[in-house]
Amino acid sequence: MIARRLGAALAAATLLCSCAAHNESASSPSSQESAKTAAAQDAKLPAGDSFFPTPTASPPVPVSELPTLGVQYNGTWSIYDDAARGRVLDRLSAAGVKWVRIDVSWATLQPHPGGYDMQWGVPFIDHVLAQARAKGFKILVTFWQAPKWANGSDNVDAPPRDPRQFAAAAGWAANRWKSSVDAWEIWNEPNFNGYFVGANPATYTRLLCDTYPAVKKADPNSPVVFGGLMYNDDGWLKRAYAAGAHGCFDVLGTHPFQGPSKAPPSTPDDGNVWNLTHTPAVHNVMVAHGDGAKPIWFTEFGWSSAQPANAKPWNTGVSEQTQAAYLTQAVEITARKYPYVKAMFWFRDSDQSTGNAHEDHFGLLRKNLTPKPALAAMKALTPR
Repeated sequence: MIARRLGAALAAATLLCSCAAHNESASSPSSQESAKTAAAQDAKLPAGDSFFPTPTASPPVPVSELPTLGVQYNGTWSIYDDAARGRVLDRLSAAGVKWVRIDVSWATLQPHPGGYDMQWGVPFIDHVLAQARAKGFKILVTFWQAPKWANGSDNVDAPPRDPRQFAAAAGWAANRWKSSVDAWEIWNEPNFNGYFVGANPATYTRLLCDTYPAVKKADPNSPVVFGGLMYNDDGWLKRAYAAGAHGCFDVLGTHPFQGPSKAPPSTPDDGNVWNLTHTPAVHNVMVAHGDGAKPIWFTEFGWSSAQPANAKPWNTGVSEQTQAAYLTQAVEITARKYPYVKAMFWFRDSDQSTGNAHEDHFGLLRKNLTPKPALAAMKALTPR
């Protein structure tokens, strides 16, 4: 759910919870509600280890020394019906994945200021979280987006006018789901105008610092994650610290996608934010502000396997085999060089067909839920 091209402003139209709050008098359901009837192509897959192709090589770094691995699970997106959600979770579990990252939208939970949507929005999130939990997953929730009544906009990615209202909703969510959720990420890519309108570090810092105590009061044992930055944006992070971000999070989130997008994870750092190897610059900012002991989580990383003709450098993918190799290399490089990175969440679970070929093909699974080589690579990197 990340837009990876610089200057892009992709709409999150396929995200269930990205839809504007529905009017109580409207006769048509919200796009998130349509997920209850959305069809997903079934996949007849072999059982057991025959499900996975044999990895080409074993990782040289012992699995026990690798960061925790997770996957962006799109369980609250309109692309899945309930049966498809179960199949996706089963495939991830069979690959040894222990964590999933799930989007929860404030706009879905509280479309009107009078209270929470206990008719459908809240029960739907109840169900998605319970389903993942029942499969044995730990859950990172990305809590974000604002209803129109709170931000005055039809765009859920516009921040609320009063961040205390967002904080209250996040605290409510943390209290309701503290037995299901293991970590709370506050917004997604706040340094990108397409997902946090204005991309103002001071605005985000106010929201983060209001939200942190609300979540910790409700769920003191779960870490609060600074919303994953689009790329390794150390400059924006400096401005957030200048606005007072110190003391308002437990974990720093970042999304170290490559630019050009088909570049390998080993691409040397040239000072630009769009390299995985620029991660030390982010950590150095944390150290300079007294947060060097706090971990970094890559709450998204990955490569697309789409290779459309005449694609721009920011929309150029790699082969499925190379996608798998880069997954392994990224994890190994991170383990060897960046020990402060404690978790890495692959973006994303399955391919889709929204019309954006590059965005649609980051999955570990194909659209029909058959495994790509990257799923076998993930399995080779997870503890038995």
